[in-house]
Amino acid sequence: MVFGTGPKAGSALVGHPDTRLISFTGSTATAEKIRSMSAPFCKKISLELGGKNAAVIFGDADLEKAIPATVRSSFLNQGEICLCTSRIFVHNSIFHDFLAKFCAETEKFTVGDPADSTTKVGALISREHLAKVKAYIKLAKDEGCTLASNGDLQLPDRNKEGYFLSPVVVTNVSDSSRLMKEEIFGPVTCVVPFEREDEVVERVNDVPYGLCATLWSQDVNRVHRIAHKIQVGTVWVNSWLVRDLHMPFGGVKASGVGREGINDSAEFYTETKVISIDTK
Repeated sequence: MVFGTGPKAGSALVGHPDTRLISFTGSTATAEKIRSMSAPFCKKISLELGGKNAAVIFGDADLEKAIPATVRSSFLNQGEICLCTSRIFVHNSIFHDFLAKFCAETEKFTVGDPADSTTKVGALISREHLAKVKAYIKLAKDEGCTLASNGDLQLPDRNKEGYFLSPVVVTNVSDSSRLMKEEIFGPVTCVVPFEREDEVVERVNDVPYGLCATLWSQDVNRVHRIAHKIQVGTVWVNSWLVRDLHMPFGGVKASGVGREGINDSAEFYTETKVISIDTK
């Protein structure tokens, strides 16, 4: 085990010819450096990176199930999970109803002391990251977006200096906005309407990332059809974060290279060799 920072210890390990295999979980920007430094040595690499994950809510979705699950997928662990939802596409026929109920459910997500069993959202990882997430909220205001939910932050005295942020729901946002393109990695999600199936598939795929997506519909043929068209590594239907270690896990595009899981990880860490012996 080697301790140190990425620029020093990490760079030394990645760029050393005796390091034959690299498994990395982290940002896409750091992964680009790893790929560049390891390329001259043809190293075996596995990269589990970021995402800009979408939820698609169709008109026939069970909102009693979809809304609390989508609030959870958006704001669990302060949105600091690579699998969190940050783009929610809702069919026009239920958009306003969904948005009202989604915001009401979001406001039940208590922000506060992690030691309190009623707390759903804790502090972000650092002062710098809090500033980064707040910069996206400022961008939303500057672009004329609507903050449909941005609850008042009321913290216990011992937590007032912590890096806390209330969940934020952004609407009236363009697909071309950085809010819809970049990984925020915080308690911020965008909710936008859609009309047609082919339209929403194109919009879901119109980001550099491809980690996961969730589909909410009672139409089995529809979800099968769309699941095959969406450019992601995992599609959950009427659920989120259903995991089994036997399931291959990973992303496409800027969300990573390779798959993790019991069988896939064993394969990655194995170097197959063929030995042929003539005994005559």
